[in-house]
Amino acid sequence: MSFHDSELSDILENDAREALYHNVHDIVEYVQGNFCEPGLSEIGNTFSPLGNEETLNLKQEIFNDLSLPSNVSYQQELPPVYTVPLKVCNEEYAGPYNFDVSIIPNGSKNPWVYSASLNKVFIDMGAHFPVDFRLNSRDLEGLYVRVTPSFSSLQHSQELVFRCVQHEQPQFNKDVPPHVRQHIIRCPSNDKAFYLGDRDNNQRLSVLFPLSYPQAGTDAVREMFVFVCKSSCPTGMNRKPIEIIFTLEKYDGEILGRRILNVRICSCPKRDKEKEEKDSVSKSTAPTGKKRKLEPKDKKIPSGDESKDKNMHSVTIEVPGKANILQILKFSQDLMAGEVMRNPQKNEQYVEAYKKLQAQVNQLQQ
Repeated sequence: MSFHDSELSDILENDAREALYHNVHDIVEYVQGNFCEPGLSEIGNTFSPLGNEETLNLKQEIFNDLSLPSNVSYQQELPPVYTVPLKVCNEEYAGPYNFDVSIIPNGSKNPWVYSASLNKVFIDMGAHFPVDFRLNSRDLEGLYVRVTPSFSSLQHSQELVFRCVQHEQPQFNKDVPPHVRQHIIRCPSNDKAFYLGDRDNNQRLSVLFPLSYPQAGTDAVREMFVFVCKSSCPTGMNRKPIEIIFTLEKYDGEILGRRILNVRICSCPKRDKEKEEKDSVSKSTAPTGKKRKLEPKDKKIPSGDESKDKNMHSVTIEVPGKANILQILKFSQDLMAGEVMRNPQKNEQYVEAYKKLQAQVNQLQQ
């Protein structure tokens, strides 16, 4: 007989728990033979050989006493506050427990690399990578960690992050529940993880799991994560940069800490890391205050919009799924916003088109 993980803590390893369980009867006999003084009949009766039913009851009591630290009761039910607003905060916040998230250093042959200068993980799709969670103290029970992917650019920060159409197909999701398929990140190391939110209902997706206690000899709790979609997938993240927001939360949803990690899911993590680090250095060392050669005043600078077609056009398309049509409308909004920025003087048509697209988005999101 073995106990399920949901009934045990991290205090004892699996092998130690099983060994303790199967040797409870021998332990009882040893205590009876070595610690019970002769003539004490009451104690002798207390440690007399047990029947099968009594032994099982004693085993259960021992495991109940050793499963969790004192004054800790594990919360089995789903926390009452489980939704994440579309406007998520991405400011670092250590909180009262000095919440810390650490990336484990890896070798050169691993399918993921971490850039300390960019605070960014470059990882191949389907690769597992470990993350350590630390608290400087813990006087509360029922603490959770929420993992929320979000677009890092301010322009797209309120958009939902979800898997592309191709990777969400059933052939890529064997034995995966339908509500989990839309998530880009999984936590396979924790079978108590909840996959929350729904793209079709315009709810931000997140993964929530109870924060266990560190095992003996360590001050961190390690969890494994895996990404199941690429940053370049056109019907998913579509090359927009993303960040993972780790939040430490109480049972009632109060946030006690927040850490941010930038992520790029790609086929060549090492190459992309070196390229982005090089680009970052180039931008930081760009010369400033250097005189530029001015163009002659009589030289006509083309406005860029003289030959553009500014006539209003309309088209009707049929697309399955509300989420897909929302993505098309938001992409069109981005195009119009770009035209407004490039044509600050004559942009009435683009502003009008942007407002109409926004009205359609609002109508679909109701």
